[in-house]
Amino acid sequence: MDHDQKNAAKATDAATQAAAALSAQRQQREQQANAAGRAEVLVRDVPVRIFHWTLVVAVSAGLLTGFFGEENLLDIHVLAGQAVAVLVLFRIAWWFVGGRYSRLSAYPLSPRKALDHLGNVIRGRSPLTAGHNPLGAFMIITLIGLLLLISITGVITLGGEENQGPLKAFVPYWLGDAAGEVHEVLAIILLFAIAGHLGGVFMETVVFRHPLLRAMTRGTMPVPEEQAERGRFILRGLFVFGVVLVFFTGFWNVLEATPDTRWRPISNAEIYKANCADCHHAHHPSLRTADMWERIMQGLDDHYGEDASIDEKTARRILAFLQRNDALHFDTEAAVRLGRAKTPDLRISSATWWRLRHEQLPEAIYRTPKVGSKANCDACHLDAETGRFDDVNIRVPEEARQAVSGNS
Repeated sequence: MDHDQKNAAKATDAATQAAAALSAQRQQREQQANAAGRAEVLVRDVPVRIFHWTLVVAVSAGLLTGFFGEENLLDIHVLAGQAVAVLVLFRIAWWFVGGRYSRLSAYPLSPRKALDHLGNVIRGRSPLTAGHNPLGAFMIITLIGLLLLISITGVITLGGEENQGPLKAFVPYWLGDAAGEVHEVLAIILLFAIAGHLGGVFMETVVFRHPLLRAMTRGTMPVPEEQAERGRFILRGLFVFGVVLVFFTGFWNVLEATPDTRWRPISNAEIYKANCADCHHAHHPSLRTADMWERIMQGLDDHYGEDASIDEKTARRILAFLQRNDALHFDTEAAVRLGRAKTPDLRISSATWWRLRHEQLPEAIYRTPKVGSKANCDACHLDAETGRFDDVNIRVPEEARQAVSGNS
């Protein structure tokens, strides 16, 4: 008897679950039928729609140049980052002054509601709402938060590593380098978040047939009239965006004008260039420390197989110039990574960081007439004489590329 009761209970549970599934499907069909019979009403204001698609372009440009672009595309990457930062700041402001469904107060940010909605999705139903559903609301917060952190770490990296941007005078190289690592990790997390967002959009539009894309293009949905947005808010959006843009531009330009104490322009002493630029360009003093310069100057009689001896007075003057401006007097990426790197043979190109940064270049390129040797930094770095070695100023001579490809 007990066995029969258990079987009956199982059968009852199965029937209940089947009925619930059929009910969910029926409710979904009824909702779609009702929606099909309703007039389209405005549910997304104009500024939030423009923000969304502009952000898609800016983020795409940032990710493509960051993950796949060459280093000399840094300017484009920074421009994309600036656009993202302005858009994110605008969206945060729009949370408080935007349209009905653009405001943060309209987001159903409840973990319980999010779990309930997830359960409904698993059971095959997702009610059409004029605003964001709980999972969508949490995803928006996640994406905006990630983009804000990526923008902040990007500015810190730009200042510390590249000696550019509004924080160049305030952020030391070590902090910029650390921020760069965080920046990359956050970008990878962003990719997963975007994948999750697109997965949610796919479920809503393809599985549940909700017109989300129409809502984010034309701004309308087939929902009851009382759920309609209260207006297009075009003028308000322009005003808020203008305020954000002025604030961001002012912040960037004012701080960027702050004198940079981590790098300073110097002119290579004529006596240094006259005696040390015959076989390769006269390296910026920040590419070696004072003690390494002293060892180099003491070994000029056998300077990598060449006798580069000069008189003692000239040698002292050159050494004094080099030591006054050595790697410890600069806080640039080149000074820290190359200048302070101790190499047994004193060569800059023997530093681990140099090898890592040049590993994609074939050895043959250094033997081409346009490059000549690994010591000729100015063949590819247009600002080598300044000691900055900015990524945007890297240009491998096309003749050298063609010569290498022609011989391979």
